[in-house]
Amino acid sequence: MSNQEPQAQPVSPSIQMVQILWPGAMAVQAIHVAAKFALADLVASGPKSIKELAEATHTHGSSLGRLLRALTSLGIFVEDTTGRYRQTALSDTLRSDHPESIRPFAMMLGAHFVWEPSGALEETVRTGEPSFERVYGAPFFEYLAGHSDDAAVFNAAMSSSPAYLAAIVGAYDFSKLERIVDVGGGHGLLLAGILSANPRLRGVLHDLPSVVVGASALRQEPISQRCEIIGGDFFKGVPAGADAYMLKGIIHDWNDEAALKILKNCRRAIHPDGRLLVVEAVLTRSTAPTKALMDMLMMVLTSGRERTELEFRSLLQDAGFSMVQVIRAAGVSIIESRPV
Repeated sequence: MSNQEPQAQPVSPSIQMVQILWPGAMAVQAIHVAAKFALADLVASGPKSIKELAEATHTHGSSLGRLLRALTSLGIFVEDTTGRYRQTALSDTLRSDHPESIRPFAMMLGAHFVWEPSGALEETVRTGEPSFERVYGAPFFEYLAGHSDDAAVFNAAMSSSPAYLAAIVGAYDFSKLERIVDVGGGHGLLLAGILSANPRLRGVLHDLPSVVVGASALRQEPISQRCEIIGGDFFKGVPAGADAYMLKGIIHDWNDEAALKILKNCRRAIHPDGRLLVVEAVLTRSTAPTKALMDMLMMVLTSGRERTELEFRSLLQDAGFSMVQVIRAAGVSIIESRPV
């Protein structure tokens, strides 16, 4: 009788495809609904029954139970022997008060203004035009400007994932700078982290007036003494006179023509010996699915795209910058350039 362990049978390609297709079809929506109902917040104090959770969320008990069963199958929540649901490490990240909360991001990815255009990917591939405009009748950012509730969901998501932002702060030596402008910096959470870690650095947050009103982190002492908050449109210009300009997750929102306008405005404003920091995903031949699929999202929502290092180098050169280095950090890259 052999003592050898039985060999695992290889999984067929068709089963592998089903394993990719099937969870993805509903997982995003299930997590989105869990985030929207704040289920992780409700079980933070201890396990809860379906009845307790249904009463707290004003939902249909049986349907909520089925949702919780699906979430449990993904490792989000655990059902104990009494039939009550408790937290896991994954559901913990959906808590509103968790230091690494991604609840705002989950709420955005499952929101109608992301979900419905994504369902029209076929049309985008056929025409080369963002399906968002066909579904909603306006470009993505123009739509958000007129729909404050959806804009709030988007802006909150862009300011989430503190651990990811902290990795960016730690990956670059900001101490050598004197004044940095965060162009399109949203609510300023990244800039707040940079200023907190570099007490001699001064900063400027620049974004649309309707966005910067939410920059509460920059209005707290002592950071507020070293920070200006300026509402404006980066297509029209950016605050001048700084030795560093930062664009995090901005360039991928736009096609080359629009991206050049933003970069050239930074070039006109920057000190001759200044630094431009573009924080983006950089595509490679072995790009991770998260980056490649984000490129699909850019394709359906905006005119933008993810880019390779060569494409960034060319774009920066056309705008009057020379690429110095690419620093990898937390799944993105910090592309440092100098004016030429």
